Amino acid sequence: MITLFEEGGWLMWFILALGFIALATAFWYALRPDDKHLSFLEWVSRAILWTSIGGICLDFSTVAHNVAAMEIDSEHRWRIVLQGFGESMSPGVMGFAFLAIVAVLTAVGKRKLDASKAA
Repeated sequence: MITLFEEGGWLMWFILALGFIALATAFWYALRPDDKHLSFLEWVSRAILWTSIGGICLDFSTVAHNVAAMEIDSEHRWRIVLQGFGESMSPGVMGFAFLAIVAVLTAVGKRKLDASKAA
């Protein structure tokens, strides 16, 4: 987890903060469902999604700029690019993991809310 965080760059801090906020809200919604939380969960989830995509783009850009400035042969260049692109996926891995857990918790809350309205 720490390696993933280090590889992702500074935007990982935003993904982590937004992820914990979303997790806490989704957990609360799963325990005590109320429609007033859904809009917030939707928008904080969008923020996580766009921050994750932005983090991937930022990391790809960093890899491309740094590798282009290196004076090395093409075989080593491709190895470095592949390693860098692998590390660039870290914001997506963390962000999408948060989104998946938030979606499951929200689904549990939504199911409880629908059941209570039907009764």
